[in-house]
Amino acid sequence: MSKVKTVIFDMDGLIFDTEKIYYQSNQSIADQIGLPFTYEFYEKYVGASDKDFFAALHDEYKNESLVEEFIQKSQIDIHETLLKTTIPKKKGLLKLLGFLKDQQIEMVVASSTERSMVETLIKNAGIADYFIGVVGGNEVENSKPDPAIFLKAISLTTAKKEEAVVLEDSLNGVRAAHAANIPVLMVPDLLTPNEEAKDKATHIIEDLTKVIDYVKNKAK
Repeated sequence: MSKVKTVIFDMDGLIFDTEKIYYQSNQSIADQIGLPFTYEFYEKYVGASDKDFFAALHDEYKNESLVEEFIQKSQIDIHETLLKTTIPKKKGLLKLLGFLKDQQIEMVVASSTERSMVETLIKNAGIADYFIGVVGGNEVENSKPDPAIFLKAISLTTAKKEEAVVLEDSLNGVRAAHAANIPVLMVPDLLTPNEEAKDKATHIIEDLTKVIDYVKNKAK
């Protein structure tokens, strides 16, 4: 059994309680402009990059001008909200970060959100110094569920794949970590784990404090 040397964190819905903010902003703008946007559509792309989400919008709604208006207005609204709001941290985050730091375990953020926004949010939250690196969705050609972002993240560390663990809340993130052949713990946020998630995740846990138990057990 390999000890854990590196923990790779997703951000949205895993570090911060942001997925609800994204959805509420998207739905509000869609309602304002008359785009028939739904939660069922939104949840399919939790964990995906903006690029993939935008492409899916165009495929789904077949109204280029309306979709572009939605993208522009929702992006402005989301960015303003994120930068002006104190974003809630997920349960157990600070306890986990402190534990991993004490154990000298490397930490990296690998998020589908653009790197500049990731860096701004973790800096504003006072947690940037815990992480040795950040990989944003704009730094890889293909987003989750493609494994590229996690392969890039682990390349920033000293760990082998079996010495790392990915923390994810989304099915797309679990798929990406599984495809990268890196153990993944799913900490569900908006999405209830389906059979695929249960099959591909190493464990499904209720909150971030349970990661501490996982790391301790791997050290035995």
